[in-house]
Amino acid sequence: MKNKHLESEIKTLLSNAEKVLGKASIQYQNLDYYFDILLTVYEYNFDSEKDLLCELKQLLNKLSEKMSELEPQQFEEKYPRISQMIDSLDKYLSE
Repeated sequence: MKNKHLESEIKTLLSNAEKVLGKASIQYQNLDYYFDILLTVYEYNFDSEKDLLCELKQLLNKLSEKMSELEPQQFEEKYPRISQMIDSLDKYLSE
C-alpha cells in the first residue's frame, strides 16, 4: 500500500540533500538507497532488513551536521511521517 505523504516527504528530503551534498555524492546515494529500502520494508512488512533502520538512523545523525533538516527534532517536525514510519518499523520488527 503506497503512502503518498511518505513518498512526498522522502522526495523533498532527497531534493534538499541533492542541493547540499550533490546527487553524485556517496552520502546522497546512501540516503536515497536507504530510504528506498525503508519504504519498501514499510510497504511490504518484511522483517529481514531490520539492520537498515540502525544504519539509516546513524546516517541521518551524521548528515544532520551538514543539513539542519536532519537534526533529530527538526527531522521529526519537518518529516513526521518518516519519523513515525521509522518508529513503527522499529517497534514492529523488534516484536
